[in-house]
Amino acid sequence: MTQPPPKTPPRRPVRMCVECGVLTDDPVLVAEVHQGTGPGFNVYACRGCAPSTRPHADCQCPLPPSEA
Repeated sequence: MTQPPPKTPPRRPVRMCVECGVLTDDPVLVAEVHQGTGPGFNVYACRGCAPSTRPHADCQCPLPPSEA
C-alpha cells in the first residue's frame, strides 16, 4: 500500500499595498469601496503601512474639479 502524497499548505493571499505599492502575503484590509452598480472591491495595505493609511473616498478615480 502506498502513502498518499503530502498535502501542500494552502496558498496565502497576495495583495498590493495601497500606500507603498509592495506586494505582501500578509495584507490588512483597510477599506471596502462600495459601487452603485456591479461589485465593489477591497483596499489592502501591508502591515507596515496599515496603521498610517488615510481614509479613501468611495470613488477610486475622482473627476478633476471643474474649471468653469
